[in-house]
Amino acid sequence: MEKMLNQQGTLKKDSSETICVKDLDLNLSKGFINWFVGFVEGNENIFIVNRRYLRFELNCSLKNQAIIFFIKNKLGFGNIRKLKFLDTIIIEYSVQDNVADLLKLIKIFNGNLRCPSKIQYFKLWYKKLKVKLKKMNLLNLLPEYIDDIKPINLSNSWLLGFIDSRVFFYGRWHKSKKLKNGKELYLCCIFWHLNKDLLSKIKEAFKINSKIEEKQKWNLPFSKLVVDDINEKNKICEYLMKFKLKTFKLKKYKYWKKLLDIENDYKKTGIQDLIKIEKFLDKLLLNVDEDELNRI
Repeated sequence: MEKMLNQQGTLKKDSSETICVKDLDLNLSKGFINWFVGFVEGNENIFIVNRRYLRFELNCSLKNQAIIFFIKNKLGFGNIRKLKFLDTIIIEYSVQDNVADLLKLIKIFNGNLRCPSKIQYFKLWYKKLKVKLKKMNLLNLLPEYIDDIKPINLSNSWLLGFIDSRVFFYGRWHKSKKLKNGKELYLCCIFWHLNKDLLSKIKEAFKINSKIEEKQKWNLPFSKLVVDDINEKNKICEYLMKFKLKTFKLKKYKYWKKLLDIENDYKKTGIQDLIKIEKFLDKLLLNVDEDELNRI
């Protein structure tokens, strides 16, 4: 006898509101799945387990809410709500209780994770769902756990998701110590995460020589990888020509890329067109303020 679930993921008999639990096809492209997994692994506190429930959760600021709606529309399930946190409004996407949707998330993440700490949280999350399914006599629906860590490389969109989630494009126009009567352009790309091992794998994938720094913010330790070598910045741009950013960072990246083009011209010719840079920055300041410019 085929078992059916209601929209809350619990067994329900003789109802038109049931869904077939054997039909758990995702209908998602590999490109989106890789991007989504990378985006999730850049975030913190995603797989939440306590005594009463298990929950998948993503959140962002109000100005970046478009990416949360994009994720929900692509997945086709989950809930979105606005929450007040201190003096700010955050947008939250969550999946909880609905067994069919939780099983779809298992199919997405099982064997596709790269971050060691995320794998540990996911494993606990998987075990909690296993207990839930066993009580519901639906254990046969749970795929076997894949105990594997996927490699990080430049051939898919996983790194794109991580960049969308956890990378800053930083630019600064400041007085030069080298030039007596001029200014100097400083551009870097900043990767950061709580997990140092994950940054080490990203560093290896891009063949970056910079050292990973240990930092602390709000009494929490985290790791930081600053990419300021022009050849390494160009490698990141080459990757982002193949895989396009999806979040609000795309606009900032375009500004940053134009400044990098100026830096590349300076490397080739030895001539820094200060007037061209000033004009570009003046135009840019019509759209963003100076503090924002310094966080391009």
